[in-house]
Amino acid sequence: MTDLPSPPTSLMTIGAFAQATRLSSKALRLYDDLGLLPPTHVDAHTGYRYYAPAQLDAARLIGLLRQLNMPLSAIRTVLQAAPSERPALIRRYWASAEQQHRAHRALADYVLNTLEGDTMTQTFTVHTRDLPTRLIATIQRRVYQPDLDGFLPPSIKRLIEFIPAQGAAIAGPPFVIYHGAVTADSDGPVEVCVPYTGTLTPTAGITLREEEAHHEAYVTVTKRQFEFPAILEAFDVTAAYAGAHGTCSDLICREVYPYDWDQADPDAPAAEVAWPYWPNS
Repeated sequence: MTDLPSPPTSLMTIGAFAQATRLSSKALRLYDDLGLLPPTHVDAHTGYRYYAPAQLDAARLIGLLRQLNMPLSAIRTVLQAAPSERPALIRRYWASAEQQHRAHRALADYVLNTLEGDTMTQTFTVHTRDLPTRLIATIQRRVYQPDLDGFLPPSIKRLIEFIPAQGAAIAGPPFVIYHGAVTADSDGPVEVCVPYTGTLTPTAGITLREEEAHHEAYVTVTKRQFEFPAILEAFDVTAAYAGAHGTCSDLICREVYPYDWDQADPDAPAAEVAWPYWPNS
């Protein structure tokens, strides 16, 4: 039987490496399987893993980043980056994590206020308007909340370009109808709409239909108020107004975009939230 070469004496067993880095052997095996931190040497006979002292810094960095709840895929990006680029990647991740934490805290406040019957934290002035029967060009898709930004602006742009290209005229601001809840677990569907006059021929992905005349309650929201979950209060107040002054119609709540979103400041009007209803006689 041929003797197998022994690992260099300078290497550390997985147990010693785990103790030095305060990572468990189970975690080290996972990082090996994922290619994040492969051992320097694996004994071909026993399968024992051995690590070099030079890997200590990388292992400790992985452990610290995991305590920040950084996904392993993001940690891989950090490890593959040049050392000088790593701080910027970590700052970018942490800024995103803090933004998500603020959104979760605001959502928790919203849920608690709803359960405890507290008044809303924002002030909205409800207006009403009558809308005639109108033709609309639409793009509808099932989409989850994280993918909304990748769906809404391109779809609005496509419809705004499509209508005049066929010789028709845009007859109102774009609006978005939510036919169902849009969250990380629920995918709507969501319908992007642009009113028009004239004659259009439907094309791939674009549907043409008529929306009936209706009355609606609406509020103006700023970019800052538009952020989730603050926007939920705008939907709540319009729904409450519609319910108090009539009967909610079969039409669905919507967001309307009569302003230049890209040019709007955070506290300037950026959009509207509207809730169709049938007024009391």
